[in-house]
Parts: sequence; C-alpha cells; structure tokens
Amino acid sequence: MLTQEDRDRRIGELRHETIRLAGYERLTAAQEARSREAHAELYKLEREDALAQVVAGRSKTATVMSGGDDYGVPPRTPARAGKFTGDPWAEPVAELRAGVKPGVLRGQALTAIERCEALPDAVRQRVTVDVEADDDPAAGLARATVELSQPAYRSAFLRWLADPQHGHYEWSPEERAAVRRVSTLSRAMSLGVPGAGGYLVPYELDPAILISSAGSASPMRQVARVTTTASSEKRFVTSAGVTASWDAELAEVGDDSPSLLNPAVTVHKGAAFVPVSIELFEDSADLGQQIGALFTDAKAQLEAAAFTLGTGTGQPRGVITAVSAVPGSVLATGTNALAAADVFANQAALPARWRPRARFMCNLSVLNGFRQLPVAAGLNDSLVDDSGPVPRMAGWQVVENSHMDGALTATSPDYALLSGDFTQYAIVDRIGTTVEVIPHLMGPGRTPIGARGFYMHWRTGADVLIPDAFRLTNYSG
Repeated sequence: MLTQEDRDRRIGELRHETIRLAGYERLTAAQEARSREAHAELYKLEREDALAQVVAGRSKTATVMSGGDDYGVPPRTPARAGKFTGDPWAEPVAELRAGVKPGVLRGQALTAIERCEALPDAVRQRVTVDVEADDDPAAGLARATVELSQPAYRSAFLRWLADPQHGHYEWSPEERAAVRRVSTLSRAMSLGVPGAGGYLVPYELDPAILISSAGSASPMRQVARVTTTASSEKRFVTSAGVTASWDAELAEVGDDSPSLLNPAVTVHKGAAFVPVSIELFEDSADLGQQIGALFTDAKAQLEAAAFTLGTGTGQPRGVITAVSAVPGSVLATGTNALAAADVFANQAALPARWRPRARFMCNLSVLNGFRQLPVAAGLNDSLVDDSGPVPRMAGWQVVENSHMDGALTATSPDYALLSGDFTQYAIVDRIGTTVEVIPHLMGPGRTPIGARGFYMHWRTGADVLIPDAFRLTNYSG
C-alpha cells in the first residue's frame, strides 16, 4: 500500500505522462498500449486517494481526483450522491467502494441526454428509452453516451474539424481531457480508430442519433422499432404469443409456456466520402456544419434503400426482402392492375393480433392509383381518405415509401402494397460514428490535386423480427 506522499507523487507522474501522450496526433501501437495502462493506473490511484480521505475523516463525501488544471476539470470536486456533476466517474462513497455500477452510469447518461439541447424531443425520447432498456452488464451504451455528450468533447471535435492539422493545438485542458477519455473508451469498446486520423462524432452531431433527409420518402425510421447498441449485434426476444386457459378450482394448470425466439440483428458498416478543395477549406467558416449535413443526407439515402430492399448480406435486410421470402406472407393478385379488393384482401390476411397497430405502405404512384379508385362499385368516394393529416385506406394509415415498386410491369414480381405492425421491423444503430480526414488527395500522377477528403463510417443493421406480422401483395405473381 502506497503512502499518501508516494500516491500523490505517482499521480502527478501519470498525469504528466498521459498529457504528453495525448499531445501526439498519432500513437504507435506501443504508445497506445502504454496510454491504456497509464489511464488505468491513474484512475485506480485517484479512487484509492478519494477513499483514503473518506476513511481518514478528512471528507464526509467521496471526492474523485479529476486532475485539475492540465488534467481537465477542477480537482477534488465533491461527488454528490445521485447528482451528475460533469465528471462521469463521480460516485457516492458506497459505490466508490463497490466500483462503477451500471445503474449509476445509466443515470448519468439520462442526465447527459437531457442536457443535449440540439436533440429534438422525439429523438431525445427514443435514446432515453434505449439507455433505460439496455441490458448490457457493462453499461457500454451509457458510458459512450456520457463521454460523447460532454460539451468539451464537442468543442474539441469542431476545432479539429475546422483545422485537422493544427486544431488540436488550440484545445483547452478541458477539451484535451475530454478527447483523451473518449479515446480510451473508444479503444476499450472498439468503437472507432482514435489516433489514426479520425475521431468519434459527438453525441449531438452523430447522424446515427440525429438524422433527417428530404431526398427520399423513407418512413422506416418513423414507423419501425429503432434502438441503439454499443455491440456488434442486438438480440431480441420474440414470441408468437402465450396461450392462456380457463382452469377449474384446484385443477392443475396447463403448460401455457410460449415458444420464445431470439432473433439477432447484426450491424453493418456504411461509409461516405466528401472531397473538399483547399480553397473552400480555407474560406468556409462553417465547413464542419456543411460537411455534417452532407454526411447526414448521404447516410439517410443509403439506409432508405437498404431498409426496404437490402439483401441482409453486408448491409441491413430490407422489409420487402424479408417478408417476400416467406410464402405465407405474400398475396398474389395474378394481375398488374390495381383494385380496391386488393386492399381489403391484404387487410383481411393480416392476423388479428397485428391489426391494432397496423399500417399500409406503398409508393406514391401506387397510392395515387388507389386515390383514383372508388371505395366500392357505384360510389364516388375515393378508396383513399385524405380528410385528415395522414391518408388512410380501409381505416388504416398509409405511409409513403419511395423505394417500393411504383410501376407494375407484369414482367417480374411487383411488391407494391405492404401492411403490418412495423414495430416488428427492428433498426439497430451502433453508437460511434467516426469521421477521418485525408490531408491530401492525389491525382493519377500521384501528386496532390489541392483537395482534402472527409471520410465517415458508421454501423447499422435491420431485419424483420416476426414475418407473420406483415402481409405483402404481389401484382405480377
């Protein structure tokens, strides 16, 4: 056991070493390994120092050394029980003795989400549910949320994005400490490539968290089950339903146990690249925001197609791909002409269990075709009810998907009308979008062309959890 004097001296040495390593733009493998070891030892000594003060009676509340000055935040800030103070490792005394608990981290993550003012309410509600429902024993999603949402990390990232070559020299001690914590977390959870020319995107700017696009009508993220994970796959528990029974008094209860399924959705890598001229790089003050908007739109376009028609091999599996592979979920009309009867037949084929939350989905041209049909022979009312904010057919909402079949050719299967409970289609985003900068782009002669490149990559997966929750009409089968 170290004496207080030896502990203080060692803490100072480790702080100096971690700050020196953080100053490198790129670390060797040996330096990365040493950085992890130094951070782990420093964290352990700081916790021991805080606990020693409590035991010695010098503090009624545990204090976690946060390094002060060069290390990033004021030293020995009291960690109030249950109160997020800005230090993701601040804890009550009992939890300091027992180690960081997932419940504490999740509470801090929820507080961090509340402080992300740029998040729309709908997004804030979804990511809050993700953190609360995450069953990872290590609370990886909560840890990443806490670190990536720190204002100091966001400002450091924007400085670097504005000047990838020299921006890190302008980081304040708080920003440098925040980047170091994110880098350590990134290496521990394999979220990105810190020290290799790229950085994880801050929580509020991550397209996987905050995404919008007007380039195509893809409602999948609005109607599907969307969740976030910190691992390479997300497992779900599904069931066709529990069979209940009426039992007589003192009679043995029947076996009503359901058949539980455990489908897994694997995340796949998506990427986007934007070249920028040196002149634009130098002249544009808000280049980072503009590049971010381009990346967000590119991600939305790529995913919109995948969530509908993706093969599931190296990319998300689309809802049409998944449902069309189940013969019992496909209705063939034998013709390529739209008819009101097709809508009612599709609706009637969907099992009653899935109808309360069911919707129709189709291409706009197909929806307009249904608009021109009467609801029944001899009536002038359109099959599509446009009296409300959302069109409806046969009492169900209709959502537009521009990636579904819009032209009925009769030469190949035309899956033009889909109905179902879309919460049984899961979209899984892996937290940790990374942006890297290529300092100089080369021409065919392998000489610079006066441009830099921004490269973003992320990981997303999707698949149908219960195919029976959908019915698909084929107009050419």
